[in-house]
Amino acid sequence: MHLKHQRSGALIIFLFVLASLVAPCFAQETPAAAPKGNPEDVLAEVGSDKVTRSGYDKELQNVIDNSNPQTVARFATPDGRQEFLNQMVEVNVLQKKAEQLGLNKGEEYEKNFKEMASFRLAAESLNQTVKAVEVKEEEVKAHYEKNKDGFVDPAQYHLFQISVETAEKAVELKKELDGGKSFVELAKANSKDDAKDNGGDKGFVSEAQLEPEIVNTLKALKANEVSAPIKIDEDLHILVKYSEKKEGGVKTFDAVSAQIRRDVTNQKQQAAYKDEMEKLKKEMGFEINQAAAETLRKESLTDAEKNAVLFKIAGKEVKVAELDEELQQIPAFIRPQILGGEGLNDFLDRFSGRYLAAASAEKNFAALSEKYPDVIKDVARRTMIHKLLSDKLDAIKIEDKDIEDFYQKNLAQFAVPAQIKAHHILVKEEAEAKELLAALEKEPAKFSDLAREKSTCPSGKEGGDLGSFGEGQMVPEFDSACKTAEIGKLVGPVKTQFGYHIIRVDERQPAGNRKLEEVKEQIKGHLLPQKQQEAFKAYIEELKKEFSVKIHQEKL
Repeated sequence: MHLKHQRSGALIIFLFVLASLVAPCFAQETPAAAPKGNPEDVLAEVGSDKVTRSGYDKELQNVIDNSNPQTVARFATPDGRQEFLNQMVEVNVLQKKAEQLGLNKGEEYEKNFKEMASFRLAAESLNQTVKAVEVKEEEVKAHYEKNKDGFVDPAQYHLFQISVETAEKAVELKKELDGGKSFVELAKANSKDDAKDNGGDKGFVSEAQLEPEIVNTLKALKANEVSAPIKIDEDLHILVKYSEKKEGGVKTFDAVSAQIRRDVTNQKQQAAYKDEMEKLKKEMGFEINQAAAETLRKESLTDAEKNAVLFKIAGKEVKVAELDEELQQIPAFIRPQILGGEGLNDFLDRFSGRYLAAASAEKNFAALSEKYPDVIKDVARRTMIHKLLSDKLDAIKIEDKDIEDFYQKNLAQFAVPAQIKAHHILVKEEAEAKELLAALEKEPAKFSDLAREKSTCPSGKEGGDLGSFGEGQMVPEFDSACKTAEIGKLVGPVKTQFGYHIIRVDERQPAGNRKLEEVKEQIKGHLLPQKQQEAFKAYIEELKKEFSVKIHQEKL
């Protein structure tokens, strides 16, 4: 199945949306938008409203300041700038329609506005705190002096190398080289690495790129002196020499000052962020339920564990279940490792930080709204447009006929190989396998019990149950036995690289296609965003006509 599940809903196609993250992007540097022409140039008209160059540049810079490098690079191109102007116009007509329909008022609007605004104000406040961090020149120089050992260029060797598979061959070649034969010719004739065609010449190679054994050998050699054979592993033995060496040394301050400034800025910003979080914890009466937090290390949680209170902020309870969406982003089987040790605290700090900042922003809503009026204006716009698009696009449905048509036209995407269901017992010795086979032929019902007791395969814990697997998925000997075995009959011992198997094939299904019922929701998840996108584009064109949009691309 090649379909990629896509999240549906109006928000997936709500253009011009910025990330509303509370946790700041530390030490992020973004180039300023490059305005050109007259600030009063009209780039677009939406009815009586005009999009001027100054307004366009302000909006674009706001996006650049809060975007990743890829987005910044895209909007730096002519096509990207045109795309951004189109998005501004689209947002403008959506806002006008939302206002016309009265979607900027009412209890639901106020609730959604306040919630989004609290998070956005919190993000802006935290980002300003982080951006206020300054790094002085003397701090950069002090860091350089204290950490000079970390700014060293390693020595480089113009390296020649012959790689062979056995120690005997390496010794033989060493004797030939000592007898005066050409290193280049012997490398071309015998070496097994990618420098063979160049006569073993690997060019200048830094010590940092070489195995420790090779570095130590080169340090003891003179120029053009061939080393004794060096064993890298059982199947790799090499001979090396160098023709020239470039000594390493400490990099100059000027060469590394920019990187040091970024590193020190990042460190100070993270420290400022953590300090602010600690301050908010005290201010908002933060209390964490450590017992509930510890359950997050588990692969799965019970309903009772999900309903436990994880932490309290200003007396409000946040339950473990509210963390579930983020928890699901960590595959269950590696969750204990990722959230082991300090990993759990880092995870909880990121999660609780958003709630802390938003709770503080809600408490200081009036003051922050006055301090960041552009945020309030943007949130008001987003809230009403979100409602407009939700009403318009969430009503779109995918009919059963659409799903069936897609299924029939794309049957190849739903192809599945022949499937086999089987049990097996794996042991190391053939004699033991024969004993087990004899015992099972007398008492077949004991298969699962013997698998749990004797099998060295992890499936032994499940009574030897391998579940379903496709033809060709197992090692050839095992696969061949499963293809020809009589259903329900014992086969073995079958020898593979893992040992000796006693196999019982329980079921075989021929190759075919997954049933429509099995893939219906996946197809729907694929088709719905496409249909919403089409509806969105059509709606935008309809609104552009309604509000008399004119775009002056030539002025951009």
